[in-house]
Amino acid sequence: MDDSKADPAQRKAAERACESRRAVPPATSEQLAEARAFTACMRANGVPAFPDPDPQNARHETEGFDLKSSPEGRAALKKCGGEDKSKTAGKVGG
Repeated sequence: MDDSKADPAQRKAAERACESRRAVPPATSEQLAEARAFTACMRANGVPAFPDPDPQNARHETEGFDLKSSPEGRAALKKCGGEDKSKTAGKVGG
């Protein structure tokens, strides 16, 4: 299929819909340790229900967490390493 002609909005929607089916490489022990430290930091800094990372890929499933809309969430993100790590969901990949 030639997806170069696909509507960008439709393509992005399709990618989001299929995200959970995308193969994610297994996490290294360092990545998992970093993800666990990030979880501990988030919990210690105002987000006590922040989820554990997936032990297979070190990603945080943060669906349902709108960290940017609460002062506690924004403060915890800033203190714990910023937005990049929160996107490892389902990546919060990355």
